[in-house]
Amino acid sequence: MRIAIVTDYYYPQLGGITEHVHGQATQLTAMGHEVTVVTGNIFRPAAVADEGYRPDEHVTFEVLRLGQALRLYGNASQTLHTVDFRLLSKLKRLFRSRRFDVIHTHAPYNPSFVLVAPFAAPPSAITVGTFHSVFAPGPLLDVFGRLLRTSIARLDGKIVVSEACIGSLAPYFKFDYTVIPNGIDERHFSPDADPIPSLRDGKSNILFLGRFDPRNGLGTMLDAFARVRREWGPEVRLVVVGDGPLRSFYQKRVPAALQSDIVWAGRVNWDRPRYYTSADVHCTPCNRASFGMVLLEAMSCGRPVVASRISGFQLLMEHGRQGLSVHPADDDVRFAEALLYLLDRPAERARMGREGRRTAVNLYAWPRVAAQLEAFYLDLMRRRG
Repeated sequence: MRIAIVTDYYYPQLGGITEHVHGQATQLTAMGHEVTVVTGNIFRPAAVADEGYRPDEHVTFEVLRLGQALRLYGNASQTLHTVDFRLLSKLKRLFRSRRFDVIHTHAPYNPSFVLVAPFAAPPSAITVGTFHSVFAPGPLLDVFGRLLRTSIARLDGKIVVSEACIGSLAPYFKFDYTVIPNGIDERHFSPDADPIPSLRDGKSNILFLGRFDPRNGLGTMLDAFARVRREWGPEVRLVVVGDGPLRSFYQKRVPAALQSDIVWAGRVNWDRPRYYTSADVHCTPCNRASFGMVLLEAMSCGRPVVASRISGFQLLMEHGRQGLSVHPADDDVRFAEALLYLLDRPAERARMGREGRRTAVNLYAWPRVAAQLEAFYLDLMRRRG
């Protein structure tokens, strides 16, 4: 099949959708399909701490860039929106000249060229959209939901990455959805990844990894670590991997006595598995997520997780099996108690790490997920005759 993947999010922008698109395109290409990722140009991409490797320079598929991706803020996170005054005509010419069999958009509710793509698709192509987010209801969706529905209704197939997405979508977009989860490159996110030497000095490491968006809970993480540090002493360290406009805000929250116990590693791309394997436990007090890619990455690297008990995470992990779930998401006392419990029990950490690795490989490795996507495409084609 000739497959176009239309997305606002792709390298050098980091994040869950970028990872998903890259894994999807890589695996479908390996299965013999001809894949083109259509994305926007990113002005002044954010720097990463591990500049030595660029996944977008080592691809087995075509990457085409149209229009300009603008950074805005929505749904308690930074968002990208690809715009161009001639996007409709450009997409029409591209889709017809390449004669794509499948046009697959990601985040099809995003006000950008992914909303335009279904109108530009030729009748011969099937159109698919993957929904990645859990939304909080609000006036913007109330006002613009009808406009978004016009585009989404034209999609032949609608995918959600987890059941958690459906609850927030249903009030605005009443369609039938198929669950096909995010995938993981289990060979890259592996327990065999080399740890960071400076972090293997005998101290216990708690890892937080994510953008510095309010919903990801870094403030709760810092407060929980302060409690752990008081209880555990100087032999525990917090490693913060990520960045964002709120970096200075969070750094100023750290008391002077704790500053030497926190490593601010910055935004990390290819070397993320090395940080996971350097950690004794991964912690994410996120208050809103549709799936939980950072949990899946940690699990694939064989590390136990302490995570918020929210719908997107509960579908991925089981309390007491791959890690511990904490409720509510902003309760730093309960997060500290869960972290102390695991720090005191290395055998439990090892058992949960093994269970997490088994879950990641057996349910979410890309060959399995891509096979579900391929079957979904073929089913839609059969229905179209």
